[in-house]
Amino acid sequence: MENFTQGVITYLKNFWSCLINVGVNDEVAGEERRYVRFANVVAALTAVVIVSYIPFSILKGNFILAGLQLVDLVCVLAVLWLNYTGNHGVARQTYMAVVNVFVIANACLIGFESRVHDFFYFTYVLPFLLFRVKDYKNIVAGVFMAIFSYNIFQVLYPHFTAYNLSIADQMYIYDINVWMKFVLFGLAIYILAYYNHNSETELAECNIKLELQAAELKRSNHDLEQFAYIISHDLKAPVRNISSFMAMLSTRYTKVLPPDALELTTMSKTCSDRLAKQIDDMLSYCRVDRNLSPASTVDLNEMIRTIRMELNSKIKETNVEVIIEHELPVLKGVHSSMLHHVFQNLVANGIKFNENANREVRIDFTEEADMVRFSVTDNGIGIAPGFESKLFQMFKRLHTQEKFEGTGIGLAISKKVVNYYHGEIWYESEAGKGTTFYFTLPKALVSIPVVKVSEMQVEQPTLIYKAA
Repeated sequence: MENFTQGVITYLKNFWSCLINVGVNDEVAGEERRYVRFANVVAALTAVVIVSYIPFSILKGNFILAGLQLVDLVCVLAVLWLNYTGNHGVARQTYMAVVNVFVIANACLIGFESRVHDFFYFTYVLPFLLFRVKDYKNIVAGVFMAIFSYNIFQVLYPHFTAYNLSIADQMYIYDINVWMKFVLFGLAIYILAYYNHNSETELAECNIKLELQAAELKRSNHDLEQFAYIISHDLKAPVRNISSFMAMLSTRYTKVLPPDALELTTMSKTCSDRLAKQIDDMLSYCRVDRNLSPASTVDLNEMIRTIRMELNSKIKETNVEVIIEHELPVLKGVHSSMLHHVFQNLVANGIKFNENANREVRIDFTEEADMVRFSVTDNGIGIAPGFESKLFQMFKRLHTQEKFEGTGIGLAISKKVVNYYHGEIWYESEAGKGTTFYFTLPKALVSIPVVKVSEMQVEQPTLIYKAA
């Protein structure tokens, strides 16, 4: 007997599991599965309710009502079939329509005292259970459907009083409906709590997985940077030795080696020098947030003057004007060497990628809500469209080495520095008309009030640095 009971329980559990998972497969998204299962649950329970009404209607001789209830039963079971065929949205909309029609028919034919029309409160809640919040159109449609159905009932009911059951039968059904309301509303709340618990559990598990993946990614990135740093550092000496040996070979054996051999040694030295430069830049990239000196206060105006002196030969050679539109702010809690690279790289690029007869590089800043936006503008060759995703990547060059020298890592380092301070860097350009690079830094780093140009009573003079 115990085995028989256990077998029946197991069978019922398996049957219930199959029933609520109708239409749930790998093609259904995880969040959508919850609503498909819930639609199956309420459809199955509604079918049980309808089946319990049919025998009573037949016993009371109300065959019209029994026929309508049978039609309702078929329509409710059609919800399961629609879910099975993958029409999940249609299934839920069909269910809401069928339930409202079922309540209208039974409330009109059974009688007002049975309080069957109270189930409109349940049909009013249904849309919020069957659809996600973002599916607000379906929720609004379901709410209006319930309100409309209730008004239809009030209009139709006076015409059906002659077909109502006796008061005694209505009160009997009322007693049944009271318990049914307890069951339905209690079950609805339980299902909501159950799926909410499952959602919280799944969210917690996803958060744990994300934290583990973030930690692993951080560790992996650190290991990669360590690897790049070590490899670059170890390659630096051999490459410089190769360059030195080639120079010595060319110097000592100039009269012995044929012209072709001398040309090859010169090319080898050039290539090794270029590789050494790439290694130095790679080391600079890896050192951006490593072994930093203590943060300090940095006067950007002094920094630009220093950069001008460092680039003095280039400025003199190209006769470029480095223009500070307005006095730059003083920053606090920053690392001078890191920001020095950003400004130096952007100014140097504005000089290098410029074939204009009157070259200009303009530096300015503006105040935003919680950031300070700096800009470095040149009137150079500009950047053609289509390079937005490549420009800030390591060793991505837009021109050949013969036309413009460099390794293509300067902007990658600049991006890493700006991101280190939780800022963003981007550019606006038009081929042949110059480029403006923008980058932002948090306003919390600005130690003096940032005054907009439009708010100044006396306009500050433009500072122009020319070659010494």
